[in-house]
Amino acid sequence: MHSDTQARIETALRCRLTPIAHDQAPHKNTHYKGATADGTALFVKVIDDHPSYYTAELRAQHHLEGTGIPTPRLVDHGVLDDKRRWLAYEWHELKPFTPSADRIERAGHLLGDLHAATSGIQDDQLRRYADVRELIADKIALIARFDPPLADRVQKISDRLFTHGHTTVPGGRVCLLHGDMGWRNLHMDLRDQMWLLDFEHAAIGHPLLDFAKLWDRELHAPEDREAFLSGYSQSEAGHVRHDEIDAVRLWAAAGIFPYARPREDHDFERHAYAILDRLEDSG
Repeated sequence: MHSDTQARIETALRCRLTPIAHDQAPHKNTHYKGATADGTALFVKVIDDHPSYYTAELRAQHHLEGTGIPTPRLVDHGVLDDKRRWLAYEWHELKPFTPSADRIERAGHLLGDLHAATSGIQDDQLRRYADVRELIADKIALIARFDPPLADRVQKISDRLFTHGHTTVPGGRVCLLHGDMGWRNLHMDLRDQMWLLDFEHAAIGHPLLDFAKLWDRELHAPEDREAFLSGYSQSEAGHVRHDEIDAVRLWAAAGIFPYARPREDHDFERHAYAILDRLEDSG
């Protein structure tokens, strides 16, 4: 079926589009492939219900220009209605990231390059994260509304981390954050170059915030953590200590509970509890 959405984007781009069918898990966005009159291949995605994602993508593209970070170039974009937006990127033949020691190290280097290249940026249109201790306090306040004992548990971990001097904001460093760093947003081209995709959650904040989800998800194995940190430290972003990451891990875990509990997402909650257990054991 040739949808009205597709037709409107085709008119804006002056080219025909073909819907992309995904064989694996369903995607939250609708995707198309096309080609302009000059032969530029396009990847088009329609963002539903989250205009902030659209803004984040646009602003990230602005800050990435000229940095050398491998990411598809934005060709055009537009607004369909109050809730829906579309973005058209140059199409590249990419394949999913398959982790190996070498590639994980390269991924760390790429993230460090992103942080170093955008260090100190300012942008009123992007979300700006507060001090990590304040972020944790906000999550504790949310948890206290439905599970006071759990809130007390998170508070005790936070108190121990910061009492021991485990701070994640030395000097108030900020940069462009990818916001959802993980293997699914890394792809490889035919020359084995690594590309960083999907800046829908881009924001401004301390570099270590990009480690928050990654550390206890993709980097659960100690050898993977070491490889990633080795690559990151070889970039201009500099060295990162394990103990500096603990506070952002706590923030990530605490943020899961207000999301997962009302949705009865028990697997996600178990993941958060496991992070709390590991943080307590490391103390």
